[in-house]
Amino acid sequence: MTQLDANYGKVLFQLRPSTEVIGRMKELLLNHKELLAALDNPSIKAKEKHAVIDKLFDPEVKNFLKVLCDNNYVSHIGEILIAYDDLVLESKNMIRATLSFVTKPSDAQLTGIKDMICKKYNKEGVLLDLKEDPSLVGGFILNVGDVEYDRSVKGKLLDMQKRLLWR
Repeated sequence: MTQLDANYGKVLFQLRPSTEVIGRMKELLLNHKELLAALDNPSIKAKEKHAVIDKLFDPEVKNFLKVLCDNNYVSHIGEILIAYDDLVLESKNMIRATLSFVTKPSDAQLTGIKDMICKKYNKEGVLLDLKEDPSLVGGFILNVGDVEYDRSVKGKLLDMQKRLLWR
């Protein structure tokens, strides 16, 4: 994510659109690739793009989307929405984390992981994204912000390989 993505995410957050409006915008832009391609196409005139935005989107986000079109930045909407979601989480004293695993953890293990993250980062809650990754061989990798906790067999093997080759 670039600084510009984060800046646009902050602007969207400051507009305070409702959850429903953001949901509809995400659904339209992320699930309809043709629409996103049309809004990002430099050969289509700005007036035509604005007309489409006026017809499809809620008033709370129309001007924001028009600015993205005018600045040829609509293709970054995915990153902008991630930055927006991060700000929403921050405002609720929550944090985003990603857990990559081979075998899905039990509910008790997930609760323990969330509790550990809450305590370590002094947060009230965690939005935990789960990703299955068979290449880890065993164990898991937990990413919280810029920090990675690698407790995978693959990570241990790579670490062992580095130590053996370094000698």
